[in-house]
Order: sequence, then structure tokens, then C-alpha cells
Amino acid sequence: MRALTFACLWLVGLQLQCFGQASPVQNRDRTCATTEYLAQQEQQDPTFMQRKEALEQAVQKALQRPRTGQAIQQTTIIIPVVFHVVYNTESENISDEQILSQLAVLNADFRRLNADAANTPPHFQSLAADTQIEFCLAITDPNGELTSGITRTRSTESVFRVSTDNVKNAARGGVEGWNRDQYLNIWVCNLESGYLGYASLASAAATRDGVVIHYESIGAPPSNNFPAPYNLGRTATHEVGHWLGLKHIWGSGSRCTDSDDIADTPNQLRETTGCPDSIVISCDNGPYGNMWMNYMDYSDDACMNMFTKGQADYMRAFLAVSRPSILSSLACSVSLRSRFSLTNQADSLVMAGSTVGFTDRSEGLKPVTWFWEFEGGIPATSTAQHPTVTYPAPGKYNVTLTVSNGSLSSTKTEENIVHATVTDLVAYPNPASDYLMLEQPVAVHIQEVELVNQVGQTLLTARVQERVTRLDIQHVPAGVYFLRIRSSNGLQVKKISIVR
Repeated sequence: MRALTFACLWLVGLQLQCFGQASPVQNRDRTCATTEYLAQQEQQDPTFMQRKEALEQAVQKALQRPRTGQAIQQTTIIIPVVFHVVYNTESENISDEQILSQLAVLNADFRRLNADAANTPPHFQSLAADTQIEFCLAITDPNGELTSGITRTRSTESVFRVSTDNVKNAARGGVEGWNRDQYLNIWVCNLESGYLGYASLASAAATRDGVVIHYESIGAPPSNNFPAPYNLGRTATHEVGHWLGLKHIWGSGSRCTDSDDIADTPNQLRETTGCPDSIVISCDNGPYGNMWMNYMDYSDDACMNMFTKGQADYMRAFLAVSRPSILSSLACSVSLRSRFSLTNQADSLVMAGSTVGFTDRSEGLKPVTWFWEFEGGIPATSTAQHPTVTYPAPGKYNVTLTVSNGSLSSTKTEENIVHATVTDLVAYPNPASDYLMLEQPVAVHIQEVELVNQVGQTLLTARVQERVTRLDIQHVPAGVYFLRIRSSNGLQVKKISIVR
């Protein structure tokens, strides 16, 4: 488990006591801003809640499908992470060691390798889960260049507000995140009002996707020299749980009718503060009471120590449904994957004679050479990174791209990626015998066809659904007929001969 390299550092650090000057963050109860952040997005984006609800329904369906659910549970997931440190003062520009200790905490907590796992009460031990989710520091950036997985940006902003989300905006003192389909972005900054952090959901805009953590709450001793109770890295564990779809364990309010929609977490009235030393009963959840040691509660860092099996299943299903491409990201490996797309997706269907553009979207290390092969295209090959090709004749065509960086290479073929249609509506063969083919150009949509004899009788009527349609004329006597075609271009009539 390469992603667990730093776990030992955290396991030792957890046993150490850390003292320092008190701060507004450490002198108050835990304050996660995710609920407020999601409410703000709902107000700003009219379709946000619709996307959120659709996503939640898709996750539930994935969990209910036996094969999908079983596959989700069996594979270890590794998520590439990039930390964006945005600082105004040197104390906010935290060390690489503090960030690496946070990575170790995430891996220990999500794999249930945390030193305090033994502190889970006996009555909840059977519910505690190894989520089989790991985190690795990215070694390639979105341009395919090698990276430390840590970016640092000096800002003129002394504090960042949840309401503006400016930490993710370079024009407003922050820094843009990397491609969310390949990375988990974690911004580290000085947050307003003592907030410890907040997270987006996958239904958020791509530019806003990720987690934001107060710099004092990143990592664990001895690398984190800030005072307790939020200096053991559990803020990131909590917020990444949100990023993976989990709600607060008590739900969204202070009512027993609220729920986090996870079956094996006890219903509880409200958040836990501090560090309880005994069973806390609420919402008739006896005899064992609230699961205040759960990472999705508000307990102090030192009292959090578990996810449940239900939470683990939900997070894995949520990731598979909402961010499937991150499951195959190469950001933590020294490798190369050929990938490309049409520059304009509408060009998958064009008229013969059209020119089509292709865009290289290779992943992993940056390629230095490109070799394209275009079936039916002019030119037939190209070494440009983003070529254009003309397709002179109707047909469906494959495209192949081989990329290389000198030591590694990768080849990808997309079958039938381009469909070039005829330039005018055609009916063939003519004369016909058993079947008559109708083919329409990209700009025309046939609605209905009729085969009429010379005295005006209709022998055949058909509604056309496909771009190429075959009409069965085996029952039609030999002779000369008229094919009346109603399309988006109006009415066309073609003379057809049928022979026997």
C-alpha cells in the first residue's frame, strides 16, 4: 500500500501532546461549514438541488444492485490528492511535513489503521469499517509534468470566506483547482469565523469541487504544532467524508426525524461537542446511544475513531457513481494513457466532405510524440497533437492515436467515432428488387415515406426512425413507382423501378 507510507508518522504523533498559543479555531466547538456551503449553492444555482437529488438516487440504486454493490466493496480505491496552500502570512504557509502527516491521517482513518481504533466502544466495534479507500499524493499535474502534489500561492487576502469561495479563484486571491475527474483538490487557507473546513458535492460546478481546510487543522503532531482539540487531522477526515457523499451523523437539523440515511448509524438528536466519556442517549437510541466517536459527528479530534460499514459502502458507491473517472486516474503513477475526443462533439455526425477536429486528451505523463490514423480521412495519418481531418465519402470511421514520451507509449482506438453521411437524400438501389434503402444527410430528418403506383394508390407507408432505413418491397409487383418522402426539407418525390 504505497499510499500508506506516512501512516506510521501519524500513529506515533497521535501519542504526543502539543502545546502552543491558543487560537480562535481551537478555542471553540467544531464548526464545519459544509451545510451552509451547500445551502448557498442551492440559492445561487437553481438546478443544484435537482442534480443533488438525482445523484443520491443513483447512489441508492447502485447499492441495491447486487453485482454492482459487491464489485464496489471488493476493490481498493486510491484517490490522487493535490494540496493547494494559499497563504498570507508565513505561519499559514504550512510545511510539507504537516501536509504529509495529513495524508497519513487520511489513510489511517479510512483504512481503520488509526492508533485509536481500539477506543471504539465494544458495542460499536462490529460496525466499524475499513473503507478500503486510500489517498496518494499526485506525482503528475494536469499537464503531465512531474509534481510534488503540493502547490503554494501567496495571497493578498488575509482570510477567506465560505460565502464567496474565493480560495478557489485566482482572480480573487485564491488558486484554481486541478481537473476534478483526476484529483481530489484540498485547499488549505485561513478560513473566516473559526470555521475548520467545508466540502463540495459532485453536483457542484467543476471549478468548485473539493475540500477546504483551515491551515491549523491540517495534519497531526509532531508536524502540526497548533494546540488541541483540532490538531490531529480529523477535520480533513470529516470533510473528505462529506466530499464522498456522507452527511452529518445527526442529519440536517436538531430533530429526531432527521437522518443521515445510513442504516447502521444510530439516530441522534444533534451534534456532539467536546469528548464524552460515557453513553449519551437521544432519540430513543438506547441502550448504546449516540455514535459520538464517528468521524461525521462534531466531537474533538481525539474522540473520533470510526466510520461504519454502511458509511463505507455509501462512500464507495458515491464515488463510483459521481466521479467514476477518478477511479482510473494515473496522477499517482509514472505511466501514460492515450485518450482523445472530437474537438466538437457534434462532429460525430457530419456530411461527407466535412472537416473534423480531434483533441489529444492523453493522461499521465506528458507525451512528446503523437501518431494518428484516420480510416477514410484525408490525411490518413498525422503527427500533430490536435489535427483536423476531412472525410470525403459517406461511412462510419475508426480513429487511432498512439502517444509516446520516449520511454512509454500507449495506443487507443475509437470505433465509428465519425459518421459521415451522404450530401443529399438518396434511395438505392434503383432499380430495386427485394429491398429499398433510404439514406438521409445530417441536415435532413425523414418523417414518413410512401410508395405510390402510377394511378395514385399507396402500396407502402413507413415512419422513419433511423438515418439509414431499409424498406421491404418483396410483395410489390414489378413496375414504375413514386417514392414520396416527407422530411424536414418538405416533400420530395423520387421515381423508383422495381424489377422481378
